Amino acid sequence: MSRSSLLCAAAAAGFLVNLLLGGCSSAPTVAQRSVIIEPEAVGAALEAAHSKPIVLDTRNLEDYGPAHVVGAQRLDTRDWSAASRRGEGLNDSEGWSIRISALGIDEETPVIIYDDGGMTSAARAWFILRECGVKDVRVVNGGWSNLCPVLEPRLVQAGNPGEFAPTRFAAATPNRLVTKDQLKALSSAGTQPILDVRTEDEFTGNVKVEAGRRVGHVPTATNLPHKEMLDDRGRLRTPEELRTLFAANGATQAQPSVLLCQSGGRAAFAALAAEYAGLDNTSVYYMSMGEWLGDASCPVE
Repeated sequence: MSRSSLLCAAAAAGFLVNLLLGGCSSAPTVAQRSVIIEPEAVGAALEAAHSKPIVLDTRNLEDYGPAHVVGAQRLDTRDWSAASRRGEGLNDSEGWSIRISALGIDEETPVIIYDDGGMTSAARAWFILRECGVKDVRVVNGGWSNLCPVLEPRLVQAGNPGEFAPTRFAAATPNRLVTKDQLKALSSAGTQPILDVRTEDEFTGNVKVEAGRRVGHVPTATNLPHKEMLDDRGRLRTPEELRTLFAANGATQAQPSVLLCQSGGRAAFAALAAEYAGLDNTSVYYMSMGEWLGDASCPVE
């Protein structure tokens, strides 16, 4: 077994010892249907008698190979990110039907996704699957760094788990996307919250870029760095705390917001956090500042 696998197995063994000694008040249970699944609930979800989920691991290949959830298929989110930003992007229903079908996923398939712990790669995959019409997609809260220590060794494997049996899946038309022209109109009107979840330096333009490249933010946007949505364990803050963060930037259930970042991943994460907080009406400028700053007709501050 590789060093990564041994570390994971050791951590899992430690968790079980603590459990037997009373270190945990109760055994993990399967989470309610949600956009998030806690690491402690993943094992029970994997062993459920019915509706076994398909698990997607979005980490780099060198991290996936030595140790991953048993049966988890690696998903190259760099490929998905590129596909979602070229041509028709997320509106390429034929292309996304093929990609998602190849993973053995259809509209009703339960899906669990995790990444290394940053949660943005997993959130991007979550957002794409949801926009394409997959109903039950959950992201592991805190990713592999939180999941590995609580997995029993028998639920960890190395190498290739084999291919999924393809399904028949027809991708839906996305319904939460905002285009560049729509965002121009929203920014000009100033009637809807626009949340930029990049870092403060990116928002203010205090970053080094190539000569001639523009910096700054969309007029009327406010800055809510995505890392403020995470606690000190690298998990999402509580729904109540997240609602407070969003409300401080004008985003509530009664006042839907538009989320953006640099290339879509952090905006997808913010959409995940918002839905976890009970704000299920957010929309996303998925092409984000990568597109906006590259178009001289788009104003910046």
